[in-house]
Amino acid sequence: MRQNVMKRSFIIFFVAVLLLVSCGSNDELESDKKQETVTLILAVFDDNTELRRQVEIFNQEHELYHIEIQKYERSEKPEEDGLLRLQREIASGEGPDVIDYGGYYATSDIVGRYTENLFSYLEKEETGDYFSNVINAFSYKEGLYAVPLSFKLETFAGSREVVGDRGHWNIQEMIECYQGQDQDVMLYPGQTKKDVFGTILTGSLEYYIDWETGICKFDGTEFQKVLEFCNTFPDSLNITNDFSVKKTFLEGKTLLLNIRLSDVYDISKAGHIFNEEEITYIGYPVDGVCGTVIKPSGSVMAISRNSKYKDISWQFIYQCLGNICQKEIVSGFPICRSALEEKILDGQQIEYTLDSEGNEIPIVKQQILFEGEEPIDIYAITEEQGKELLKLIETAEISTTTDYELYQILLEEADSYFSGDKGIEEVVNVMQSRASIYISERIN
Repeated sequence: MRQNVMKRSFIIFFVAVLLLVSCGSNDELESDKKQETVTLILAVFDDNTELRRQVEIFNQEHELYHIEIQKYERSEKPEEDGLLRLQREIASGEGPDVIDYGGYYATSDIVGRYTENLFSYLEKEETGDYFSNVINAFSYKEGLYAVPLSFKLETFAGSREVVGDRGHWNIQEMIECYQGQDQDVMLYPGQTKKDVFGTILTGSLEYYIDWETGICKFDGTEFQKVLEFCNTFPDSLNITNDFSVKKTFLEGKTLLLNIRLSDVYDISKAGHIFNEEEITYIGYPVDGVCGTVIKPSGSVMAISRNSKYKDISWQFIYQCLGNICQKEIVSGFPICRSALEEKILDGQQIEYTLDSEGNEIPIVKQQILFEGEEPIDIYAITEEQGKELLKLIETAEISTTTDYELYQILLEEADSYFSGDKGIEEVVNVMQSRASIYISERIN
């Protein structure tokens, strides 16, 4: 009898233990499930529909990781500037995992190495389906601390008969070419002192700065030549009612076309404007390198040096660099070569729609617009133009990202020279001093 009681007691105890263990295991499983989902913070400076779509796709395809978007705002006021706040957070050991610097990205954003070198991640990937020259153009101190998902080109184009077949020129060569034209030939439409200076500066600002050492050269002979050249133009435009931009190109009265290319159809614009003459994309005046500059066109991605999930953060960026995502790029050229090649092939096909009477009419894909004039419709590009676009992209060597605070400093000081208030030597010395102080603050 006693043995039976003991046996029953042992069974009850064993069952109780099993229940306790089972309950504990369930609690632990539930706890593990809660801990399984890791939240990664994506800092953004722009509202980007395409990027938000990629976040949604990533979150759907990853059960263990979830990306949450956190907005930062740029501001000219240091106490309100989201970029400075972001850098402070990272410097203190906090901050987001992934960063999209957005369309206002400048090299100065990553000075200080707040982000990971993405070259080490790219080297591990089997595919090299990217424009390597574009990626290399955004390197800094031999590292890639931010990578654009798309890009655009800015350059000067001219008739090959006039500017020659050279691939680049410096400011002196540009001046000599312009001064060798008839007196009534314009450099380009809209040629005022400030506009010419701003245009050249936009295309070559980074050329005068070494962010690695903090050294700039705004007081050098070459930059003085830029200012002196710009000062030869009028203070304001004097345009008559019958002035026609299109006509000045057709009659050879304009030397250069300041052109931005961010769509496959843009490559056909210069040919239309120069009346189908052979075109040279001569670029902006910079010494010794191709003057066609590469600029980001939308998202510029980076991984915070503090992220605990660098590999998964890279998986998200790699997703955005993939062919599927890149084919959906709307703003600018995809950095993925195969995606752009598909867009070029599509651009060579004329598409049609039906009018109200059932007749086929070609669809206008792009227009060349001049104020007060009839637009020029573009329906497709030729195979030759597609090859020309690829060549133009492949030969571009330098990126330029406008640091707008520095840009405003230079414009402000240039004004005092153009107005005659200060001499050239005084102006470039002030520019050099102010720019050096600003750059030093950004890199230290």
